[in-house]
Amino acid sequence: MSTARKRLDSLEERRELQQARQFKLMILGRSELEMRFFCVHGYWPESVGDELPSGTEFTVRGIKTIVITQWEEKKE
Repeated sequence: MSTARKRLDSLEERRELQQARQFKLMILGRSELEMRFFCVHGYWPESVGDELPSGTEFTVRGIKTIVITQWEEKKE
């Protein structure tokens, strides 16, 4: 293996390790509900604010799925 390739692999591994550490710090102290929200939506609940994020569109195994966002009215 060439020296350049080894250096590139080393840089990639360090970057992945740094990203893993940053994510671990991000999830530290989060509740299970917040974690589920992040897994489904890809952002933390506090990032929503007053404005809804745009919908998401993705295709899996030839099936196109569109996820829209809307406010839910509270039931009392």
